[in-house]
Amino acid sequence: MTTLTRELNNTNSPLYKWFKSKQSDCGDRLIQSHNLQMNRNQILRPSGQIKDFALLGTGFVYAFRWHLGLLTDSFNQTVASYNLSSSVASQLMLAKTVEEKAIACLIFAAYEKKYRSGSVHEIATVLMNHDKKRLQPELNYVSVMINDLVNLIDSIPSVCHATNSSLTKRKYFLNPDFSGSDYVSADAQQIVDGSLIKCFTTLKKYPLTRQHFWQQIAYVLMDWDDKYNISNICWYYSRQKALFIYPVKSLFKDLKGLRAEFKDFVIDNYNDDEDEEEFLNRWFFQ
Repeated sequence: MTTLTRELNNTNSPLYKWFKSKQSDCGDRLIQSHNLQMNRNQILRPSGQIKDFALLGTGFVYAFRWHLGLLTDSFNQTVASYNLSSSVASQLMLAKTVEEKAIACLIFAAYEKKYRSGSVHEIATVLMNHDKKRLQPELNYVSVMINDLVNLIDSIPSVCHATNSSLTKRKYFLNPDFSGSDYVSADAQQIVDGSLIKCFTTLKKYPLTRQHFWQQIAYVLMDWDDKYNISNICWYYSRQKALFIYPVKSLFKDLKGLRAEFKDFVIDNYNDDEDEEEFLNRWFFQ
């Protein structure tokens, strides 16, 4: 089964073409305005080379959840939990210092990578070596990543306060999938109190692309039964210390109608039975 991200990045895919046909001038102006605001923000830069930005970004997602209080009782909702035992996760979440939390979050990210790519990131072995019950980094690049993540974690409270964010853990979902995920593999980072939130650690001054915009929109449209009651779409930029919140009602003229149209489109173009038939024809009958 293909993934949402892959399809949105493929200019020849049916999904890319559908979103391109729906993109309005208002959508382009929103992206432009969003990026202009981002360009005014100072950027928290790492002190050295980051070897794996994807891993660091996933580590920050876990740190963000930890800050909101979403991990302690619901670690089993995370992708990392598929390959990391609950006992080890519980031990890691006993971390007291910000550095220890950063280390734990990078380990969580490494085990999420195993689910998504089939292999645990090498950093997990480094970080899980114990010395006097403390996790000690052994390589220079690991230290750079830990120190960088510490700085990003330290900035979270000020961002939430400055944006008057009222996110709580009354109702939340970690790595939620959607009704449409049966056809196009897709899981979001988190939905908290009806807010669909995607976190970034990008260094880009103009980070919001059409594909990033479409991805969040796609999640809303793939929630065919309105299971999550998504009321806001959010982008959190940790390095720029910026949180953007867009009410769903301001983004869609007719959400119910567009969901129905999108559902029909996805079923027609991404039917599992058709993919299986194509596979069989290609490999067994030629």
